[in-house]
Amino acid sequence: MKLSKLTVLGLGVTLALSATALQAATPYNWNNTAPVKVPSAQQSNGKTVLFDVSHGGVEGNADWVIDGAFSDFADALVAEGYRVEEYRGVDLNNDGKIRFFDDRSFSTQANEAIITYDAIKHADVFVLAETNRPFTLAEQQALETFVAAGKGIFFIADHYDADRNLNTWDATEVFNGYNRSDLSKYNMGGAYGDWRNPKSAQQGWLVENFGIRFRFNGVDYKQGVSGVEPAYQTEGLTQGVAPILMAAGATLAIVDGQKAKGLVYFAETDTPTKWRHAKDSGLYFGGEAEGPYVAIAKSGAGKAAFIGDSSPIEDATPKYRRQDSGNTKKTYPGWTDPGHASVLSINIVNWLATPEGYTHFDGANGRTPGRVTPVPMTSEEMFDPNNGQPWSNPSNGFNPWDTDTYKDNSFNAPYGQGQVDPDPDPDPDPTPGTAVSVADALAATTGTELVVQGKVTDAVNGIYGLLLTDLNNPAVSINVKLESNQRADFNPQLNPEILGKTLLVTGKRNSYMGEPGIRYVTDLVIAPSALSVSQALATAQGETITLTGKVKAPLNSIYALVLSDLSDDSTTINIKLESSQRAEFSPQLNPSILDETLVITGKRDSYMSQPGIRNVSEIAKASSTSPDPDPNLDMTVSEVLAKSNGTPVVVAGTITSAINNIYALELSDPNAPGNKLYIKLESSQRATYSPQLNPALLGKKLRVTGVKNDYMSQPGVRNVTALTLLD
Repeated sequence: MKLSKLTVLGLGVTLALSATALQAATPYNWNNTAPVKVPSAQQSNGKTVLFDVSHGGVEGNADWVIDGAFSDFADALVAEGYRVEEYRGVDLNNDGKIRFFDDRSFSTQANEAIITYDAIKHADVFVLAETNRPFTLAEQQALETFVAAGKGIFFIADHYDADRNLNTWDATEVFNGYNRSDLSKYNMGGAYGDWRNPKSAQQGWLVENFGIRFRFNGVDYKQGVSGVEPAYQTEGLTQGVAPILMAAGATLAIVDGQKAKGLVYFAETDTPTKWRHAKDSGLYFGGEAEGPYVAIAKSGAGKAAFIGDSSPIEDATPKYRRQDSGNTKKTYPGWTDPGHASVLSINIVNWLATPEGYTHFDGANGRTPGRVTPVPMTSEEMFDPNNGQPWSNPSNGFNPWDTDTYKDNSFNAPYGQGQVDPDPDPDPDPTPGTAVSVADALAATTGTELVVQGKVTDAVNGIYGLLLTDLNNPAVSINVKLESNQRADFNPQLNPEILGKTLLVTGKRNSYMGEPGIRYVTDLVIAPSALSVSQALATAQGETITLTGKVKAPLNSIYALVLSDLSDDSTTINIKLESSQRAEFSPQLNPSILDETLVITGKRDSYMSQPGIRNVSEIAKASSTSPDPDPNLDMTVSEVLAKSNGTPVVVAGTITSAINNIYALELSDPNAPGNKLYIKLESSQRATYSPQLNPALLGKKLRVTGVKNDYMSQPGVRNVTALTLLD
């Protein structure tokens, strides 16, 4: 039997036993507790939103769970007063866990990842996000009953071929009620019925119930779909809604204007393009004729809403590993992207959760009917370019229908270790203390995930990569393949200022351009010139490091000092002083050194039986060594935006938003409100400076000392050492 760390999961509490307490793990026990998020009694509106994962939403890079990459969405709903729950299915055998079995091969009674009306009827809204497995006829009936009871469903799809688990199904097909293929194998019969492409816009479960279907297109328009319908025509749902990002998505086609109507369309001035991986023309008509990107439906007592892409709703905090490879997921910070759908999503849920007496958009009482899409199903949508096959073949022994093949720490996997921290920092910064050298990276086996530290010395393959050279041996180097969003900042051909910088590269040991390399790069950080005390404590003993901190107290008479972290006075390290350093830097001999910020180079070791630094070769006041700008000469946000990554800055601006939940804030230039920086908060700073925790901060002026660097793919400031409110 496979071994794993025994993990006990509870609501908001996770206890991970140490490696010395390994015990035989029971399969499928590691992730039994579905998360629930509850508002305070004062905030509660008495309503519940269920997010479904019984049929997918966690395949490939998708992580649409309320404590993962949909956590921003879930947290915003809680702030609105909703109780938010994750729905996994029904524990039919009462063994404490909900298992998925392929019910095409096994008894339908064995599969517990199912939807029944009794299991979801307590909710007011049911969110179906990128559902990747077809519904049985009984499940479709359960959803119909849910809507007939006056409830609401939010259908979140993606482009055609978003078959993330390679089982030949994507959300456009599952929601429509038929596969794009007309092969006989999709006439499944039994519990499912006939799922072959009917080749008619008037047929299919979605259109028959809600008067609308998802197209099989794949469209890119990252500038933001701008044809937002006026609020008086959309039940007020588009109030305050700006153009919405579309990063490879689908539109819908309205077939019955009394049941469905569009909220957001391509404007005639928009210039969307075919998604580069689309198997057909991708973009069929453009403009309004492509059909709405976001729509709603009113059919009988209940309601539904639809959007053709998850990107403007998701955030960059995935929880699970990939089911097929076990690799870390990378999701997009769409909830805080300039093209976010957060305002619209909250408006939609509020509308879905509110029962109303009217049954159709029939023009009465201002219920404007929808505009029928001129060609609701193109000839291209009547055949399957994949011929009933997945867009790619599964590898690594992965079988999407067999959870026993899922890799550890992925959703539905037999084994995993859970999360040590139930709400961890989703964007931990690698440090030199956790990195390996280029020489060590070259010695690592293919597939090893690592953080490697080295100096940028050249471009590789034009704009597509860089050469990273060992800090101690310039003759040793490795190729690094850059992802498209990393090239502008880190490719020497596009940004010559990166040459000579020391980088921390997080990726996987592989080959690139026929040479040893690093691929699948998930993070690039310019190495700090000096570690914080917290980072120094995480560095292995024996390494020579440079760190910075504040002098807190004398230690061992005249022979040493206690250095505290600039962001957390309770985090300290002992510094053993050499004889020549004591007169100036021993607080016992020179009390004026107390509270001074020092920059120290020495060997990570222990001193006085505590973590420490010995063999100090350099020690100086930060004011005499640091290139940091004068804090009395604050830079504007606009000035910092013009600086290259890695530049130390002191910037002042207005706090305008929380970013990534409690983990960051948005700083705007009061003289140019469109110019913004994302400020990544250290853990010790969040209680005081997170607008999510302290809404009163919004609109106040703040000074930030740190290093210019991107955060969540946006211009920002990291390694923040000081924050000062100026109001």
